[in-house]
Amino acid sequence: MESIQINDRCGEPRICSYIYGVNEAGTQVKLKIKVMSQLDLFEGVVLSEKQQKLLTEFQTNNTRKAKTAHERNINMVNALIEGGFVEGVDFENTFDVIEVVEDVELGYSFNNTLFTVNDVEFIRTTGGLALNSKEYSEEKNEVIDYEIEYFDFANGKFECSSLTGNYRKVKPTTLLTKLQEHRERAESAFKQEKEQKIAFAKVIAELQAKCPAADVLSITEGVKYGTRYFDVRKVKAQFENGSYVMFDVRVSDSTYSVDRKYDAELVAMMTDEVLANFTNQNK
Repeated sequence: MESIQINDRCGEPRICSYIYGVNEAGTQVKLKIKVMSQLDLFEGVVLSEKQQKLLTEFQTNNTRKAKTAHERNINMVNALIEGGFVEGVDFENTFDVIEVVEDVELGYSFNNTLFTVNDVEFIRTTGGLALNSKEYSEEKNEVIDYEIEYFDFANGKFECSSLTGNYRKVKPTTLLTKLQEHRERAESAFKQEKEQKIAFAKVIAELQAKCPAADVLSITEGVKYGTRYFDVRKVKAQFENGSYVMFDVRVSDSTYSVDRKYDAELVAMMTDEVLANFTNQNK
């Protein structure tokens, strides 16, 4: 950033600062920030020395932050491209440095120094980098575009837990591989869901034909594997008296096997009735 000093209409010095940005055509442009005088800001309402200092610091800090963010954006884009990423395909860059005029609230409420300055010119950044991926939407039952906006960059490496599953920093080439795998998983999830629906529909129709008195439906229940629970889809034949049979479905060939059974009448029997029932079964 460079600064020059000019005089306003009253002959008082006024500072104009410049920051370099890139416009939509990719051309480097120079943006000017004017540190306004007290009379400019309030049309006669004079800021105190401390208020003027806070305003100047606000404008200076925003300019410095914008410059840092601009340089960081350039470094990230260069790293991605060198790693094989293609802008518009693998990532989008909407980052820009703009000059705005807004009301600004400065100071603190806890010590009664809070005040508002109207129509302040300052520099701000907008947009940023996003990685273009895909995800399977159960709600829409289709693969949709998915932007990954949260990642870190330092020393030429990226940290993106959404792609790597951890917080280790990886090279841009590795990040691109992880991004491609993420897209492939979305397509695979869509394919698996389609195949599963076909298999379950076939099994439900077959069981319903065999058991017209039962209500045959697809359900999802939590199954524990080790220390974790997973959602598993099954088919349940539910009878009016409360009895049911639960089936596992093999999607690859649309076949099924009994997972477990529940006999409501047997559960309701007294001990003597259960013993008599078992005795009769073994005659």
